[in-house]
Amino acid sequence: MDGQNNITGVEMEGGRIFYGKKVVVATTLNSAKQLLKPLFKDHPWFQPMFELPMMSAATLQMELIKPALPKDITTFGPRTSLISFAEQSRSTFRHVPGRLSIIMSNPERFLEMTPEETLQVVIKDAKLLGMDFEEDIIDYRQINHYDDFHSLEPGYHWMRPEQVTPVDGLLLAGDYTMQPYFATMEGAVVSGQKAARAILSSEKR
Repeated sequence: MDGQNNITGVEMEGGRIFYGKKVVVATTLNSAKQLLKPLFKDHPWFQPMFELPMMSAATLQMELIKPALPKDITTFGPRTSLISFAEQSRSTFRHVPGRLSIIMSNPERFLEMTPEETLQVVIKDAKLLGMDFEEDIIDYRQINHYDDFHSLEPGYHWMRPEQVTPVDGLLLAGDYTMQPYFATMEGAVVSGQKAARAILSSEKR
């Protein structure tokens, strides 16, 4: 940051500095807060973003000997631990015969569990949804995301920041920023595209 409070580059942890006309902070909300609060803790534009609540997530990823579902689409499991899940062996993970990715409901409960304990809950609840893949599991892993997403509870949407900030040279990207999607990879991509378009537009002026 220069004497006029404009962003002019990025300093790495080891002290190396990369200079540039524009800097895009493309991170999760939690990381963005850690990076920007020391610089802009009193800046009014950033206050809603700094106060935007965060939530954690727990996911279970399984490789199977065959697809768990007939189609690769996102499906929801109401009243079970599987808040949403998708077979992905025909799309994202074509190198495996079966791939089931699951986002767990009530993540705080599963953050305290071992992967083995989580798997047993998933197997039991999956049977309630008509899926029985217990004998088809090749491998599995639990991935926990602590404070990784912005809160999806009602009343917080307005606190999501735009990609273009009032600080010259600084832009934001991440699924928490203002764009049509919520906490998804698609939202992160769209936010990056919006930040890139803003940079290209500013260069034409």
